[in-house]
Amino acid sequence: MCRIYGHFGGAPVDREVLRAVARGMHHGGPDEQTLHLADTWSLGNNRLAIQGISHGHQPFTLGEATCVFNGEIYNHRELRAELAAQGHRFEGDCDGDVLLPLYRKYGDAFVSRLEGMYAIAVVDRRGAEPCLKLFNDHAGMKSLYYHLSADGRRLSFASELESLARFPDFPSELDPLAVDRYLGGKAVWGPGTMYAGVRTLVPGTVLTFAGGKLTERQIELAPAELDWPGGEPSLAGAGELLDGLLQRELGRMLDADVPVCVITSGGLDSSYTSALAARLVPDLASFNIAYQGDWPSDEREFAAEVARHCGTRHHQVLLDPAGFPALIDRFVRHLDQPNNAPHSLSTFALFEAIHQAGFKVALTGDGADELFAGYARFVKAARDDSASWHRDYQPTMAAVPTATLDGLYTAEYWAQVGAAGGYFGDRSADELAARVSSSADKLETLLRYDQFERFPYYILRRVDHLSMAHSVEARVPFLQPSVMRFAHALPAGLKVVGEQVKAPVVEAARRWVPQSVIDRPKQPFTLPIAAMIKPGQALHELIGDTLLAPGARCHAYVRPEAVRELFRLQSERPGAHPAEVLWSLLMLETWLTTRHLNP
Repeated sequence: MCRIYGHFGGAPVDREVLRAVARGMHHGGPDEQTLHLADTWSLGNNRLAIQGISHGHQPFTLGEATCVFNGEIYNHRELRAELAAQGHRFEGDCDGDVLLPLYRKYGDAFVSRLEGMYAIAVVDRRGAEPCLKLFNDHAGMKSLYYHLSADGRRLSFASELESLARFPDFPSELDPLAVDRYLGGKAVWGPGTMYAGVRTLVPGTVLTFAGGKLTERQIELAPAELDWPGGEPSLAGAGELLDGLLQRELGRMLDADVPVCVITSGGLDSSYTSALAARLVPDLASFNIAYQGDWPSDEREFAAEVARHCGTRHHQVLLDPAGFPALIDRFVRHLDQPNNAPHSLSTFALFEAIHQAGFKVALTGDGADELFAGYARFVKAARDDSASWHRDYQPTMAAVPTATLDGLYTAEYWAQVGAAGGYFGDRSADELAARVSSSADKLETLLRYDQFERFPYYILRRVDHLSMAHSVEARVPFLQPSVMRFAHALPAGLKVVGEQVKAPVVEAARRWVPQSVIDRPKQPFTLPIAAMIKPGQALHELIGDTLLAPGARCHAYVRPEAVRELFRLQSERPGAHPAEVLWSLLMLETWLTTRHLNP
């Protein structure tokens, strides 16, 4: 796992500038910093050494090709054996060693051979016109941001947006419509960003830049061909197939030269992941986070039960809500873009505790809900035959529903939003409805839309950035290609069976987790902000001082009197809706303030 950066084309970039770019991401690669600087291009790497620690120095070079790489290739041993049989010689045991030999053999299609998570940059100097190529994984687990210079001749890229901003000609102008995209989608969905001239790679991208010309295309995962136990599709067969895939993936993902732990929330997905990992790692460490005091949705006892069942060495992390204001400033600096998930705070603190305990790798249960229909909102929308189903579904994807935005935006900002076609929430709902109308399976269309339009930016981006903020690599078993291909091939009727959501995961996990985990209703892993944003609590005071201040930057987009009214409602009758709106605005305001940005 690393952080990467570089440029290609245009005027030379000073070495000191590139070192400043690297320093901005030192937390994501503290073990080694390397840079290759040529006349018209550079490739740099900050390394978090996980595999093949004594080797694996980047950039990698093979003939006229040079590359840097962020991520992990879990099938590197199989690929290494295949390449060695064809005469390629390797030194060391780093997973990145296989990249350029594969690229030389398969060209851009080499990424189809990779199983893991990655962002890769290759400078290919073969032929009459050298080029830069950027690749990212099928699920978008690893971020890569880029922009063009003012004259269009140079492309600069980096794993983190704040480091990218240290390149010359960084287009620092904010995209005002990005605020509406954030409030309508809980995060800024790609390929756009908060900056008008900066983009991010969407999942499965191959970007080529040569001679001042940029092209992009996507490589899609083909669904698996399923060999059903018993010959016919069944829920029992789906559970058996999924369990086999996950056991295989966990066996590869636990292959590391550093300590590995698991995050155990107490819910089904992380409990199942913990149970499978505990079978493979003696004295496996598990981590859970909770808050001092008595709060809703506290899962620490469920996590402790799972830990006892699996025999893990359990670490219970407790946060004091009185310290949240200082913690908010710290984690927002690492988010790159606004994200309204309240548990970003606890995610950041949890990975900090994991780092302090001496771990570099943590397994998570993310992705199962999106692949196998674990959220009730998917099922409700799939079963809604009304013409307005997408309007009812839209608020479940939004930080602030459009009905609330009607009274929240300033007249000037609404004029900008209206001129661009209206609320992002409405436009995204219309796009989803159009996809559903042209598809054969409504539920599967809802799932794919979430997996590729929302999930990479709302969930995966914060998992990546908040773990790497503490030099910890988060590994996600459910998002490996074999599991995603299986999910994409699985009939929707086996994902939701009767009222049972995420049925294949439930079936697969039965033999490994306590029955109480199977029987317990789904509960979100979150920060109980409705209870915490009330008089006498630190968050309540912080929000009042921040959002109601005369010079608040978010007032360029939202009416101060509307914010004041929301704060009054939350103070008098704490509730989920005003709390989420206030929290979302706090994230926006803190993001703008920590970057000294004035809309």
